[in-house]
Amino acid sequence: MILKILSSIVILNFFFSCNAQAEKKQKVNTKFNSDYFKSRKKFYGKLNNEELKQIRTLISKELKIIIPENISVLINFYQNGKNCFEYGFTEKSAKEVIDNCINISSRMSKNYNTIDFFVFTDDALNKDRLEKRNNFRKDSGFFSYTIFTLKENCRAFFILKPNGEFLKYYGSDYYSEVENFLEKK
Repeated sequence: MILKILSSIVILNFFFSCNAQAEKKQKVNTKFNSDYFKSRKKFYGKLNNEELKQIRTLISKELKIIIPENISVLINFYQNGKNCFEYGFTEKSAKEVIDNCINISSRMSKNYNTIDFFVFTDDALNKDRLEKRNNFRKDSGFFSYTIFTLKENCRAFFILKPNGEFLKYYGSDYYSEVENFLEKK
């Protein structure tokens, strides 16, 4: 009898917890409004030589590529976030924006001796638009849990220069931030 009651409680608990999770799905803000502007964040600093070597090694292992020490690294990151201007785009517009992001990132990387990567999480908004592309790599959890820990915005980037200077930015329209940071000597 007690076993039957306990199993019923476990089943009901499972049902209600799954139902509660489904109800928690938040509406995504697709407007450039005060909520969106509050979600944009910028962090910068400089790593010491040991930290620099360690993070470059971890990034290289995660991306399965050797990154020369004299080259900057740019990670363009796509994730689930409650503020996402691009989430409201049509399929065609979204494709054009993604193509533009790839082209701009590639051009800046060439101009500023940088290697760029595009990474997305398993729960990224409109993940199907990213999975089909050769430029994009699925995050194993490393970037989400190590570098991009805030989930307020669906887009972010991280730049690491060979001298240890870094910039992490959360927000969609960030290429002027990237260029300004890479231009600084």
